[in-house]
Amino acid sequence: MKILEIRALRGANYWSNRWKKLIVMKLDIEDYESKPSDKILGFTERIKEIMPGLVMHTCSYGYEGGFLQRVSEGTWAGHIIEHIALELQTLAGMETGFGRTREAESEGVYNVIFSYVEEEAGKYAAKASVEIFLGLAEGKSIDELKRLLSGHIQELREIREDVRFGPSTGSIVEEAQNRGIPHIRLNDQSLVQLGYGIYQRTIQATVTCKTGFIPTDVASDKLLCKQLLQTMGIPVPQGYKIRNEDEIGECIDSLGFPVAVKPLDSNHGKGITANINSLEGAVRAFKSAKEYSRTVIIEKSLQGNDFRALVINNRLVAVAERIPALVTGDGRSTIRELIEIVNKDPRRGYGHEKILTQINIDGMTMRVLELKGYTPETVLKKGEVCYLKSTANISTGGTAIDRTDEIHPDNIFLFERIARIIGLDIAGIDIVAPDLSTSLMINGGGIIEVNAAPGFRMHLAPSEGLPRNVAEPVVNMLFPPGEKYRIPIIAVTGTNGKTTTTRLIAHILKNIGRNVGFTTTEGVYIGNRMIQSGDNTGPVSAQMVLRDPTVEIAVLETARGGLLRAGLGFDGCDIGIVMNVTADHLGLKGINTLEEMARVKSIVAENVFKTGYAVLNADDKLVMNMREKIQANIALFSMDENNEFIKAHIKKGGIACVYENNFITLLKGQWKLRVEKVINIPLTFGGKAAFMIQNVIAATLSSYILHGVSIEDIKFGLNSFVPSETQTPGRLNLIDVGNFTVLVDFAHNPAGMEALSKFVEKLPNKVKTGIIGGTGDRRDEDIKNLGRAAAKMLTNIIIREDESLRGREKGVINQLVLEGVKSEKPDIDVKIIEDEVEAINYVLKNAKKNDLIIILPDNIPRAINIIHNYRDKLNKIKVEQSDIPNLNET
Repeated sequence: MKILEIRALRGANYWSNRWKKLIVMKLDIEDYESKPSDKILGFTERIKEIMPGLVMHTCSYGYEGGFLQRVSEGTWAGHIIEHIALELQTLAGMETGFGRTREAESEGVYNVIFSYVEEEAGKYAAKASVEIFLGLAEGKSIDELKRLLSGHIQELREIREDVRFGPSTGSIVEEAQNRGIPHIRLNDQSLVQLGYGIYQRTIQATVTCKTGFIPTDVASDKLLCKQLLQTMGIPVPQGYKIRNEDEIGECIDSLGFPVAVKPLDSNHGKGITANINSLEGAVRAFKSAKEYSRTVIIEKSLQGNDFRALVINNRLVAVAERIPALVTGDGRSTIRELIEIVNKDPRRGYGHEKILTQINIDGMTMRVLELKGYTPETVLKKGEVCYLKSTANISTGGTAIDRTDEIHPDNIFLFERIARIIGLDIAGIDIVAPDLSTSLMINGGGIIEVNAAPGFRMHLAPSEGLPRNVAEPVVNMLFPPGEKYRIPIIAVTGTNGKTTTTRLIAHILKNIGRNVGFTTTEGVYIGNRMIQSGDNTGPVSAQMVLRDPTVEIAVLETARGGLLRAGLGFDGCDIGIVMNVTADHLGLKGINTLEEMARVKSIVAENVFKTGYAVLNADDKLVMNMREKIQANIALFSMDENNEFIKAHIKKGGIACVYENNFITLLKGQWKLRVEKVINIPLTFGGKAAFMIQNVIAATLSSYILHGVSIEDIKFGLNSFVPSETQTPGRLNLIDVGNFTVLVDFAHNPAGMEALSKFVEKLPNKVKTGIIGGTGDRRDEDIKNLGRAAAKMLTNIIIREDESLRGREKGVINQLVLEGVKSEKPDIDVKIIEDEVEAINYVLKNAKKNDLIIILPDNIPRAINIIHNYRDKLNKIKVEQSDIPNLNET
């Protein structure tokens, strides 16, 4: 058995619109193709024994036990591995439930698809599930299998804790999602963008883009913070800042016992020791604190209970009483054994997987026990309470009791005032007091710390009391009611015409003063500047635009490759355009038919918001078939106003755009709104380029639908969008070179070649010499068809070879192209020049007057540059010749 590929999908995808986070593992099951589960001795009984939770998997039968019934009846390895991967994640605290296994392009090879919670955990589960299946199938003992399973579950737990959002970040992101606010994770930790483009806000855990640097710095300097509060009449414990051990005694003489020792600028309770009652204990605590900070604070240890007050946007939203991790003696068990008993509480888990965290014996525990004269092997008296940590953090095994509804009005005023004094938008205020139902001014309590980036876990899931949705006020602060969080997104997909349509829409929108971010096969653009070159039509490029804080509108070319590789790069769009579906890229990534390719393209249309518009090509039946699954509004475009779909659509009051009577015309119900004559639109080459007219119709309709764009705006954009090597590189670029013309185009499939051929037919040139080449990852028949289409259009052909052969042997592609050319036109003049640069230079040097040279290059910028250099060289020669005096005249 061999894993051929593992990839993670992160958005709406070919396999599912609902389940956006999927692992796709291409798996060759080799000999197991002839060994379904019922042919493997004891397989069903063994898998039941090591993974009893599989009984909950319903599978296609739709009832509990359905999957195990399939295993008993006989099913294939890929299907079983899919379910093992799902169950592994569930056992590691990541419950998820979508799976599919489908045959790939060859016998014995399958796409095993299953959902994941955390991407890295999902990838690990893919590999681990194969190992577990092989262990079951190859007869490993039950004990060996259980050990193997246990190891994989623990590894998955550790991966989960390393990569997933913590409770605080996770709660804010979840609250944002519930309100429709999109998010982008900016690193593998807790840095997250909420919203898109100019409306974005950023958080890092509970630090937000509104959190000031100075307040954060003040809060992290515990002594400075305390001094500021003290000068404002806030009750705080007396204390000193020290650097050297020999200063401890003098401080204790002044303060008296008990004291607390803490690093000046640590967080999460690191290096803190409280309730110290001896000089020796203070020295040990000092050394511990020095591990985290050069400067140490020693202060009076207040007596009472530990509380945390959470203030967000200057309003108190939650208060919790925190109790450090502890055990209670039974007169028989050691402290270590008591910890093991406490950890059996089903509410306790590894890391953040449950409400409470398991208690570990660490350095802090050893210091606390040492102060009491205890060790982990000490047996406590019955009923004796032994605290195991000097701080009450939930992450170290502490517990929390919600006290929000019990707070005295004086204390509410005090806590909110403290947040304003320090200047924090989100402040965690630590208090020690007998209780908070009476005023701190009376009960002798005090403020021991103010924290920037306070944890939310104790409030979200207290061990006792009412959970508080403390993420809601954070999101309210970042996005007050009525404030925008999305920019308009226009996504363009299809086989041909995507790039030009994307550029034209972006041009129209830029002309009305919007800063547009757009992606194409040439690069990523913000406004008029390219910020990254190359083919940028996938999810990474889309997110580059959506992350830019200056972008007001996104226009995103969305190609097949990115959709299959990683899914849609955004959670939805306002306008989704499907240009067409024709034969190209078939045979790749398991997509073998036009219907399957249409399913890929339909991902864009199906993920238009309900209030948005799917813009569909009414001349393409495969595109029109997408309507069944679209929940958004629909707008249609066509080259024929009498198209039956158009007529039915406008009869129902729909919006459409058509080419009629030499006009680009919008249809609203029975009304015609003529935008511009085609002859006045430079991109159409006076109406000769029918495929460009189709691009114009799609762009016109989409721009009109977008709020704030008038017909006059569209007309101006159409008139001012001049096709050129800079505006539309590789898209019907006609370049005059001396006494002949060069046409550079990106036509790379039979449909594109046919459209180009119809345009070329309308040109007066009799000799049409073309440079063509096939693409290595296309099917043999597709490459031959490209040659046939070229032969129909050209009088002479030069066949060149792409720099990347995409898995083919050198020369094979050219022979397939040649075979296609000769099958269509046996007598045509054909020459093979493998190097593209050499081929271009050859045709330029051998061109005759009035010839048309058609170059379909592998590298568009390079080809255009060669042509310009050749033209410049010719012009220079002409100038030099014109400067030579005519001897006959002199």
